[in-house]
Amino acid sequence: MRFAVVCQSRTHAMLMLQALGVSADEIVFAVESESVERYLKRQGATVVRGKLRDRGLYREILPAKLLVVSLRDQRRLRGVLEAITRERGETPVVALSQVPRERLSFDPADYPWVHIVPVGDRFRATLRHEVRLARARILVRRLREILDDARRVLVLLQDDPDPDGLACGLALRTLMGRKRARMPMGSFGRVTRPENKQMLRVLDLEVQLVTNETLANFDRIVMVDTQPPHLRAELPSVDAVIDHHPVQTSYEVRFKDVRNSYGATATIFTEYLRAEGVKVNERLATALLYAIRADTMMLDRPVTEADVEAFTWLFRRANLNWVRRIERPALPAETLEAFAEGLRGARIEERVIFSHLGPVSREDIIPQLADFCLQVEGVDWSVVSGVVGDELSMSVRNVGFVQKAGAIVKSAFDDLGSAGGHRSMAKAIIPLAHLPSGNAGRPGDELCRLLEERFLAALRGEPAPGS
Repeated sequence: MRFAVVCQSRTHAMLMLQALGVSADEIVFAVESESVERYLKRQGATVVRGKLRDRGLYREILPAKLLVVSLRDQRRLRGVLEAITRERGETPVVALSQVPRERLSFDPADYPWVHIVPVGDRFRATLRHEVRLARARILVRRLREILDDARRVLVLLQDDPDPDGLACGLALRTLMGRKRARMPMGSFGRVTRPENKQMLRVLDLEVQLVTNETLANFDRIVMVDTQPPHLRAELPSVDAVIDHHPVQTSYEVRFKDVRNSYGATATIFTEYLRAEGVKVNERLATALLYAIRADTMMLDRPVTEADVEAFTWLFRRANLNWVRRIERPALPAETLEAFAEGLRGARIEERVIFSHLGPVSREDIIPQLADFCLQVEGVDWSVVSGVVGDELSMSVRNVGFVQKAGAIVKSAFDDLGSAGGHRSMAKAIIPLAHLPSGNAGRPGDELCRLLEERFLAALRGEPAPGS
């Protein structure tokens, strides 16, 4: 059984030959024009010529595996569908429409057996994709101009590298065609979260511990998934920044690509790689896919069309067994103990759950508990704090459809330390010396209450108490 196509023009006929992905002798065309008929016969197709509103025409080409109707004159679509109605049998029918369904001159519900495809919408989505890739090619060219003549380039990650940074470091190395020795990943801190350590093991990744002194060993520094103000160390200079966190303006850089709307920096690098036609192997695809999955909570947080597109493209190329191994690392006993203590002392007010852990040996426990607390019934926000060294670290999460977490945290705590983030997740780092009774090893109940009041005031749009 062959495919059947109804069309009016040579252009539409050419498109159908390409789109169906089969040889011309597997398609039978119904046309009105003698010139279109001659063209299609030269291609090896079977052609039936006649009036497109003539039912007899469709008796000759049906039944078929699929009938596609592609008309230049959309006003004739209803007449063609009427002619097809009694002859189609069980043949599935697709009608390509150049206008949205709501602007058709008839009600599509009158023809429930037809799948109407608004090709204008499809074309716009394709065009947006191609525009993104065109822009990406320009950006990659500029990035190469900065990095190509450098002997050693450092890919600098955040102080506790996460999947997005790790994947982007690997992607940048692949994009630039460099080996690990000439473009290592580095950080001022260590990887601490169990799943991130597992990612290093499964994908054979390595992050060097760097200091301000060792930075002199590199000709260029590229920061991915972070920006200079986010680091605890003060950098002498940076050559390039590629990130998806809120843009910071307090630094100068030769190349900057910061897209706050994107759900993950990995999406940006996926565009770079696709625009340049770089082969993405299974290891890199897995790293990038897991990065988008982790940063967007499996696309559950606010994402863009570009994030979904990148995720879909990577999904077919990634090793999902590796992803499962990364996602299920063994939890240390101290994490469970911290969770138990944090949940015992947690309290809920105005749909916000607060938990104060006191001193913790690993900073990653704080965001893990914040993610967990958001599952509590009747809660829209989770706010979890803990003391790491001489700083108070706070992680904030929300359900994604309320106020922006980054803006709330910045309003509440930016005068005490550094604070900011995205719509559904944010973070604050406050030196204990900036807090009342801040030199104590564990913030007391009075200080914890002050932090809660500051957060709730910001949530209500009020000035922060004690500011």
